[in-house]
Amino acid sequence: MDSYGYISAIALFIYVAMMLIFLAAKRNQIVNSFLLALLSMTCWTGGSCFMRALLWPNYIFWYHVSLLGLLCLPYAYYLLVNAMAEKEGSIEKYIYPVMLGGLFLLNIPDGILFHWPVIVHSGENIRFVYDKIDWKSVIFFAAAGIVVIHTLYNLIQCRKKNRKYARQMNIVIAGIVIVLGGNIALMLPVFAGFPIDILAGLINAFFLVYALAQRNLFEVTLLVSETACTVVGFLISVLLFWFLTPYLRSGMEQVLPGREDYYMVIYSAIFMLCVWILMEVWKHVISNTIVRDEAYQAEVLREFNTSVSKSLSMKNVLQELVEVIRKGCHIETVYICIASGEQGYQMMYSNNPLHDRSFQMKTDNPLIGWMRQNEECTSLDEFYHTVEFKSMWESEKQQLKNLKAQWCIGLKNEDGLIGVVFLSDKEKHKKVGSQDRAFLNSVATISSIAIKNASLYEKISEEARTDELTGLYNRKYFYELLHETFEENKEGTMVLAMLNVDDFKLYNQLYGMKAGDTALRRIADIIRASAGSSGIVARYGGKEFAVLLPKYDVYAAKLLVESICDQIRQMHQEGEMVHLKQLTVSAGISVAPYAAHTEKELLDNADLAVYHVKHQGKNNIYIYDIAEKELEKKNKEESNVQKNREYDATIFALTAAIDAKDHYTFSHSNNVMYYATSLASEMGLDEEFVEIIRQAALMHDVGKIGIPEQILSKPGRLTEEEYEIMKGHVESSIEIIRHLPSLNYVIPAVIGHHERYDGKGYPRRIAGEDIPLSARILGISDAFDAMISKRCYKQAQPLEKVLGILKEEAGKQFDPNLVPIFIQAIENGKIKVIYDAGQNPA
Repeated sequence: MDSYGYISAIALFIYVAMMLIFLAAKRNQIVNSFLLALLSMTCWTGGSCFMRALLWPNYIFWYHVSLLGLLCLPYAYYLLVNAMAEKEGSIEKYIYPVMLGGLFLLNIPDGILFHWPVIVHSGENIRFVYDKIDWKSVIFFAAAGIVVIHTLYNLIQCRKKNRKYARQMNIVIAGIVIVLGGNIALMLPVFAGFPIDILAGLINAFFLVYALAQRNLFEVTLLVSETACTVVGFLISVLLFWFLTPYLRSGMEQVLPGREDYYMVIYSAIFMLCVWILMEVWKHVISNTIVRDEAYQAEVLREFNTSVSKSLSMKNVLQELVEVIRKGCHIETVYICIASGEQGYQMMYSNNPLHDRSFQMKTDNPLIGWMRQNEECTSLDEFYHTVEFKSMWESEKQQLKNLKAQWCIGLKNEDGLIGVVFLSDKEKHKKVGSQDRAFLNSVATISSIAIKNASLYEKISEEARTDELTGLYNRKYFYELLHETFEENKEGTMVLAMLNVDDFKLYNQLYGMKAGDTALRRIADIIRASAGSSGIVARYGGKEFAVLLPKYDVYAAKLLVESICDQIRQMHQEGEMVHLKQLTVSAGISVAPYAAHTEKELLDNADLAVYHVKHQGKNNIYIYDIAEKELEKKNKEESNVQKNREYDATIFALTAAIDAKDHYTFSHSNNVMYYATSLASEMGLDEEFVEIIRQAALMHDVGKIGIPEQILSKPGRLTEEEYEIMKGHVESSIEIIRHLPSLNYVIPAVIGHHERYDGKGYPRRIAGEDIPLSARILGISDAFDAMISKRCYKQAQPLEKVLGILKEEAGKQFDPNLVPIFIQAIENGKIKVIYDAGQNPA
C-alpha cells in the first residue's frame, strides 16, 4: 500500500471514530451539523481510498462516493457555521442542497462536468489520471465555491458581532482555508501522488473538534459510552492487523514453510488476541483519562448538592462553593462577588483570607452586562477583546486585571445575575478544559439556588431581629448582642448609652403619628451614622434608643453622644420638618466595669441616668456614677415632695400671670377646674386622676398669655385670621407645660380639650374614644362655663338653654356618655352653677 492509501485509511478510521463518538453525544443543531461534516469527509476519504484499492463494485462507484462527500462538505460547513453563530437559516439553506445535488446527479451518467480518472498501469503500480478535465469542471467547483464563500462571509460577520466566539471562529476559518489549500495543492507537481487533500481534511477535522470543545457543545459522559469504546477499539485492532498482515505472512512462511492450511487459524487467533488486548488498553486509557475524572467530578457535585441544599447560611454556602470548585477542578484561586443592592457586586468570599476584599463592581459595569448575556463559564481573555471591555474606565480595567483571574461564571436565577465567580487557571498552570467548564456550569446552577435560599432565610432572620420602622436592631436581639459583647469584652471597657426622646408623646399629639414616625427614622439615621461600625445601635423602646460601644472610654462616649444630641436638635432646621417643634433627647451613659459589673447593672444604671436627666429638666446628658447611687436613693422621697410643692407654686404663678393680662381667663380656669373635678368625682374616678384633672383645668388656657390683648378683649366676632391665632393657644399651652418637670401627665387633657367627639375639633381632629377621657371631661366643663358666663362679645345664656345645648351636642361635640352624668349632677345640686356677679340665676 502506498502513502496515499495509508494516510487515507488512517483518516477514514479517525472520521469513523469521531462519528461514533459524536453519535453518542448529546444532540443539538451544532453537533448534528458537525456529524454531517464528518459524514461528508468520510465519504470523500473513504471513496478515494476504496477507489484506489479497486474494491467492489468498481472504482467509478467509489469515485462518485468521494465526489459526493466533497460536494456535501461545503454545505455541512454552511449549516455548522449558522448553528455556531445562532443564525436562523435563510432560503439558501434549501437552494444549496438542490444546486449541489442537481450537479452531482447530472454528472453521474457520463461525467459531463467532472469526469472520473483513467487507470494507467506502470509496472506493478497503477495511477489515476484526470485527463478529461475542461472548462465544464469549473461550473462544478464554482457551485461549491459559492457555498464556501458564503460560509466564510457568515463566519466573519459572526466574528464581528460576537467577539466572545472570535477564537472559535478563527479556528473554523483556518480549517476551511487549510481544506481549500490542500485541494489547490493537488495541482502542484511537488505533491504528485501525495494525498495532500486528505491530510488537509484530517487537520480540518481536528480543528473543528477543538473549536466545538471550546464552546463546550457536548457532554463528556456520553462521549465515552461503552459501545463507542468497544467499536473504536475494534476498529483500531482491524487497522493494526491490516498493516501487520504482510509481515505476519512473511514470518509464517519462514517458520512454517508449506503449511498454508494452518495460516488461517493462526491469523484468526492473532487477530482475536490483538482485538482483545487493544480493546482492553483503549478502555483502560479512556477510564483513567476522561471517565475517571468525570466520575470524580460527578461524585463531588453530588456531595456539594447535598451539602448546600441543607445549609441556610450564606457564609457556609459560599465556603462550600469555593471548596467544590477547588476540589473538582483544582482551581488555584477563587473569588466570589455577590449582588448587594445599590452597592453593586461586592467581594464576599475567596479561598485566601489575604485577598483584597474591597473589590466591587457597580451594576452598570460593562462586565456585569456581558455576564448577564453569557450563560456559561467563559474565558476573560475573550472579554478583553470585546467592545464592552474597551468601554470600561481604566481604573475598572486595572482593578479587574489585578485579580489575575482567567475565567468567570455568572450565578443566575429568575431575578437575574445575583453573583459572579472569578477563577484562575488550574494548579500547576494547567488550563481549564471543556469538561471542567461543564462541571463549573453545573456548580453555578446549584449554587444560584442555594444562594437564593440563603438570602431569603437571612432576609427573614434580619426582619425578625430588626425594628420595622427604623431598621435598627430590636430590643430582643439587642439583649443577645449585649450578652455576646459583654462576654467578649470582660477584660476591657464597654459603654452603654440610652437616648430617650423628650416629650415625644406630645409631638405625636401635635403633628400625628406619621410625623412622629418620620422623626424617629431621622433620629435612627443620625445615631446609626454617628456610631458607625464601631457601635451597636438598637431601638430599645418606643421613643428610646440604645447605643453599645465596645472598647470606648467615658470621654469618647460622651463626645459621641453630645454630637448625636446636637444633630437631633438641628434636624428641624431644614427640609419638611422645618415648621415642626424642636425635638431633644435625654441621654444616660453607663460604663462597665467601673459603674457596672453585670449586663443587668449596665442596663439598669443607664436607665437610672436617663431618669436623672428627665427629672432635672430633660435635654441633657448624665453619666452614671456608682458613688452617687446611695445618695440619690436617700434623697428621692424628699425630692418628690419638694417637687410637688414646686409644681403647685408654679401653676398658681402662671394662673396669676394670666389674671394680670385677662381676668376672665383666670376666673374661667378656676370655674372649669371646679366643674371638671366635680364631674370626675361624680364618675367615681380615683383621687390621683381627679388631681390630674384639677391641674390640667388650671393650666388648659395658660397659652393665652401669648395671645394679643386686642383679640382676647375684642367685643365682636373674630375674623378667620384672629380665630386661627386664638386656636394657637392650645399648642402654646403645651409648649409652656413641657418645660415644667414631671407635668407631662396633664398634656393629654390640655391638648385635647378642644377636640370634638365627631372629629371636627382641633388641633389634631381626633374623634370618639381616641380623645383622652381627661380631655373629654375638660371639654364639657370648658364649654359649659363659656356658655353660662358673660363675655365681652356675648351675654350669658340661661341654664335651661345651656343644658339643652349640651343634650343636642351629645355625640357631636361632647361625649354622649358623660353629658347625662354632668346634667344630672347639676339638676341634683351635686354640681353648683357658678354665676357672674350680678347675673340672674333664673
